[in-house]
Amino acid sequence: MNHYSNITLRGPEQSEVLAYLKNRGEVAYVSPPFRGALVVFHEDLSVQEDLAGRLSARFACPALLVMAFGEAVLFYQLYEAGEQTDAYVSSPRGDLDLPSPIPEGNAERLCAAFGIERAQRRVESILRKEGKPGQPYAYAINRHGELMSALGLPLFAAGTGFGAIEMGDLPAGGGFDPGSLVRTG
Repeated sequence: MNHYSNITLRGPEQSEVLAYLKNRGEVAYVSPPFRGALVVFHEDLSVQEDLAGRLSARFACPALLVMAFGEAVLFYQLYEAGEQTDAYVSSPRGDLDLPSPIPEGNAERLCAAFGIERAQRRVESILRKEGKPGQPYAYAINRHGELMSALGLPLFAAGTGFGAIEMGDLPAGGGFDPGSLVRTG
């Protein structure tokens, strides 16, 4: 089963995030900024929610935590001022510990957080489109990529997590400079 997670932040500088993570003893990769956003690839999947909330609070910025489970399930949580303000699960499965009711995502809230209100209809379509076998949204990575594109966030976040980077599978996509990816810890 393929798992990955990462946290996209809009606002803080890479050096600020690196200093914060290093000071707290967190092990992560931090991407270079792209269009005012950067991506944190944290080592420990079990603390992603807490870390996203702390980063959002510390830097007074939106933090979009995205996790993929297997090929099909995309889960996100949006944090603003340290508080979770939105969540989404693309295709609920019984083996995942999910809140009830299953979070459906709020395109308006998500777009407002990243200052891209004009993309609301596109984001709504991405969130609601059924992931039928053989169709692009059957794969979490495709939905994640489309969501990042619609929000003007780094496409290289889609499909990449800490473990993949550790094995040499670096993020790909416009705006990614492998030489500027920095590891803490």
